[in-house]
Amino acid sequence: MDTAATKPRLVPSTRFALSLVMFFGCLVTYMMRTNMSFAVVCMVSENKTDTGAEKISRCGKEMTPANKNDSVIGEFDWDKQTTGMVLSSFFYGYIGSQIIGGHLASRYGGKRVVFVTILGSALLTLVNPIAARTSEYALAILRAAIGFLQGATFPAMHTMWSVWGPPQELSVLTGVTYAGAQIGNVIVLPLSGFLCQYGFDGGWPSIFYIIGVFGVAWCAIWWYISSDKPVNHPRISADEKQYIITSVEASMGKDTGKVPSTPWIKILTSRAVWACWFGHFAGDWGAYTMLVSLPSFLKDVLGLNLSSLGAVASIPYIAYFCAINAGGVLADTLRSKGILSTLNTRRAAMLVALVGQGLFLVASGYCGCGQDVLVIIFITCGMAISGLQYAGFVVNYLEIAPPFSGTVMGTGNTISALAGIISPAVTSYLTPNGTQEEWQVVLWLTAIILTAGAVLFSVLASGDVQPWAKLTAEEGHEMAPLREGEKIELATA
Repeated sequence: MDTAATKPRLVPSTRFALSLVMFFGCLVTYMMRTNMSFAVVCMVSENKTDTGAEKISRCGKEMTPANKNDSVIGEFDWDKQTTGMVLSSFFYGYIGSQIIGGHLASRYGGKRVVFVTILGSALLTLVNPIAARTSEYALAILRAAIGFLQGATFPAMHTMWSVWGPPQELSVLTGVTYAGAQIGNVIVLPLSGFLCQYGFDGGWPSIFYIIGVFGVAWCAIWWYISSDKPVNHPRISADEKQYIITSVEASMGKDTGKVPSTPWIKILTSRAVWACWFGHFAGDWGAYTMLVSLPSFLKDVLGLNLSSLGAVASIPYIAYFCAINAGGVLADTLRSKGILSTLNTRRAAMLVALVGQGLFLVASGYCGCGQDVLVIIFITCGMAISGLQYAGFVVNYLEIAPPFSGTVMGTGNTISALAGIISPAVTSYLTPNGTQEEWQVVLWLTAIILTAGAVLFSVLASGDVQPWAKLTAEEGHEMAPLREGEKIELATA
């Protein structure tokens, strides 16, 4: 079959429509994840130990230990330990369901897993105010349950792209999908600030009500538009269906309809899988440093508070979103035109993303007083360039093990989630006094981890479906791995 001559356009198409729906799914998922971080500011009253606290001078700016908004009076008298427990409870649940999410999606279909996890998260989000007014422990348990549900969402989406994504469009389709997470972060910050002051039921509860309703509404759209496989979709054109099925089968073998058992030994001993896991861990370590630790550095050393910058604070997230999508288009163009092989495209994306991010992080550590604009530029460039990793290890999960991509990615997510626990602890240990020299050590360490992850990925990675991940044409007979020269050549959409 001449796929170059019969390839349906990417835009508009059913597969691109699916990526847009997933985009909004990621958007609402991240809004439900991060809403507590912003809502807690107006939920909790100032601690007595913080009231009247001595002002700290940084770069000639006076800063108080806690951000105060005179128009918002917190409803709860929680101490910092209680607030920390509530905020961290999500991630304890999140770690627990990554692997099972990919497995369930492989067995029962990604459509159902995504539907159940986001609908469940949305319904529990609606109950957040009731739980908070009942007990801080009830709220922590509820947040852990939301984390457990959301832990299965992204592996399930990855499983769906293993059967919906033609190989040379995967960078674009997954890039559009997961870029929704960053737009969710952009939206939830100003939305939460507005609803804290002007929302109903005391302000902060309206954050959870509105986002929860959005999540429920999205689930209705998802159930109507999505399908586990192209062959089951009621509205896809015959040409697009045949194109997707032919492209996917050419890369991973015939689909017999049987779900193979997960080859755990081969997964755990696969160089290509560990390449993705190393890159995943390093990328998440850098992300947690950018999102969690770097704001503390700006406050400690420069007296700069990101929450006071208004719309400027969203610029790094917007740049990240643009880089994810631009990187996906660029990666697929390089491959389709034969400029770079699949493997070298993934290597280049990881090296530029992680090494580049490390350089910008280190550079920000040497900014001094009066260089606020420069440090924002470095943060924006660092976050933007890191978005290219979505054209690296993220899509590579789908290329090396399509039938098990959800499970393999879920395992990688579990490993990389440890970065979210270890990174803040290491940062606190290395910055007891919050001096610039201490922060430079933290940023250099982060750059080393990023570089190590990029190098290990480049050395161990593969651009082909692994032999153990090939579906069988007949039970007991493994399809031979597709050689580089046998890959389907696709025309530009």
